[in-house]
Formats: sequence, structure tokens, C-alpha cells
Amino acid sequence: MLTHIAISFIFFNICYGFFNNNILKRNIFKMSSSDNPPELWKLLSRNLKNTARDWFINRAERVGIDWNGLVLENKKDMQKLKELYNSSSDPNMIYPSYYTQPFHGYDTGNLNWDAALEGEAATLSMAVNYWKEANPVKTQDWLRYNVTNNIKNYIHENTPHLETNNILDVGCSVGISTEFLYKTFREAENVNGLDLSPFFVAMAKLRAEKFDFPIKYFHKNAEVMNNIHDNSYEVVVCNFIFHELPEQATINIIKEVNRILKPGGIIAIVDLNPKVVNDNLLLSKFRKWAFEVTEPHIYGYYKRDLKKLLEDNLFLNVQTTRNDPINTIWMGIKLDTVLSIDQPKKSEKNEETINIYSPQRKMLMDYA
Repeated sequence: MLTHIAISFIFFNICYGFFNNNILKRNIFKMSSSDNPPELWKLLSRNLKNTARDWFINRAERVGIDWNGLVLENKKDMQKLKELYNSSSDPNMIYPSYYTQPFHGYDTGNLNWDAALEGEAATLSMAVNYWKEANPVKTQDWLRYNVTNNIKNYIHENTPHLETNNILDVGCSVGISTEFLYKTFREAENVNGLDLSPFFVAMAKLRAEKFDFPIKYFHKNAEVMNNIHDNSYEVVVCNFIFHELPEQATINIIKEVNRILKPGGIIAIVDLNPKVVNDNLLLSKFRKWAFEVTEPHIYGYYKRDLKKLLEDNLFLNVQTTRNDPINTIWMGIKLDTVLSIDQPKKSEKNEETINIYSPQRKMLMDYA
């Protein structure tokens, strides 16, 4: 395994130098907003995605995440998972082309059991390198609770009278992000999750049963959220999905979120900070490459201005908050056509702020 990774690393350095050619990079960026990723990305991904995947798993295991153990534990419930899959999946679903191509190191993207069975381990490993020698469970708790606390703080400062009775997690994956929303917004009457992968939805439902979370999950395409009525939710959170999408799909989802939000409701987009990742401010070249080779639309995401997209789609007081060393939250308020005169004025502060809530403050101070 180490020899294979070493050989791949040598090949990576050759490809990295080739890729950094400015003319080549411009050509890739020209194609990056289409549904299909650049041909060079396809070539690299086909040949090196397994190496990248092995690297992510080895990294997780080195910090104490029992990747294979968690997968084996989930496999014990395969019969139940298949029952939940059969009862949850929409047989009429037509998957967009960007969702059926290889990504995340899987030939069928998120449309397979491996991605669902490994979801818990993958989520746990997401923030392991944000801080040195930090416990994976603590880093996950820190990241997720800081997301929900930043959202609560935005609501308190901008729409303090908003009743957060109905919350939707778009791109809920195996349900972990939705669980943190439920644990933070305990006053909510309905906390729901939505994902395009029926395998993820089955796993999320299993976790809800196991841990007694009163959360409902749905198999839907966030671009066309059929059967969700207009003005249904006070808060909609999009968790780590936009870096996986072409631009038109991003716009379609933002428009749909606007439709299903109540006037004065809040959208919160949680995702990678494009500048931090693209400029290599915190990642090694190899780690950045290992990530990019499994993400077909990341180059388009680097160029995307989510703040402007929200403002263009009638969201007010759009603010950008840095959640942690790598990730950012974009938040805005749906225009209330009746009470818009009472809406807070658009923030004049253009730079990102970073909001940290106790007891997490020391961890970020250590990072700084």
C-alpha cells in the first residue's frame, strides 16, 4: 500500500506541475460550470481516485477513527437498511447527470451502499486535520455545534422574533448534520432532512430509529422539491452540497429554498471556503489534490460567488461567517414583501467574521 501511494505521489507531482500550467488551468475553468467535469479531471480521477480514497481512509485511521469497524457495525443492519431503502426511495426519481458520475472515490458517486455505510466514518474524519492532535469526536462536535450556534446567533441578531418551528436540512447525507440541528433547535416542532441518495436516506432513518431522534427524512432532488409547499419552513440549511454541484444546479436549489421558506425565513449555506482551499492556505498540495481528484465540480465552485447568488435571488442581509479554519456559512433572509420595510439593513461589512462559542474558543486559539 505504501509503495503504491509513493508511486502515485510521484505521478501526482508530475501531473500537478502539468495542471498548474496557466493555459491549461484557464481551459479547465472555462468548462467547470458545465454538468460534465473537464477531461483532464476525468483522466486523473479514473487513474488515481482509489489512491486518494485510500489516503483519506489511512488518515482517518491514524487519528484513531476505526473506519472498518464502523462500516462492519453498520453492515450488521443491512436487512433493515434495505427495508428502509425500499420504503423511502422514489421509484420515479430522475437523477441529474452530475449525480450519476464518479465522485468521492466511488464509481457511482453517492448512489451505492459503500458510500452510505462509510458515511459515519467519513463525516467523523472531516475535521481531523483542522487542529493538531485533536480528538475526532470533539472536532466533529466543535464544527457542527459552531454551525448551529452561528445560525442561532444570526437569527437572534437579524430576526429575533422568528419562530423556528420547521427546519429542513438539504443534503443531509446519513443524518449527522440533521441530528445536530435537532439537538440545537430543541424548540422546533419539525426537523427534517432531505437527500438525493436513497442509500443515505435509509442510513439516516436507521440512525433516527437507533438514537430515538424524531426526525423525518425524504428522498428528493433539492432542485425540484415536489410535495413541499411554498412558505413551509423558517430555516433551511444546505450542508456541504454546493461544492459538489455545477452552477445551474446551485442556482436552482437556491431558488427552491426561497420558494419553500416562509417570508422572513433564513437560508444557511455551510460549505468550504473557496479561497482558503483553492489558494492552498491550510492544505498541503497532496491533500488538496486528493480532495480535488474526487470532486468533479470543485473548479467551478472556486469561482462561484455565493453571496451574490443569494442577493440575486431576493435574500436580504446576506452575511458570510467563517465557521472554522476551512468552512464558511453564508446566511440570508427571504424577502418579506409585506414587512420588508422592517427588515434589517444590509450589512456594510464585506469581510468575513468568525464567530466562536464557548467552550470551543480555546481550540481555535490553538489553531491560530
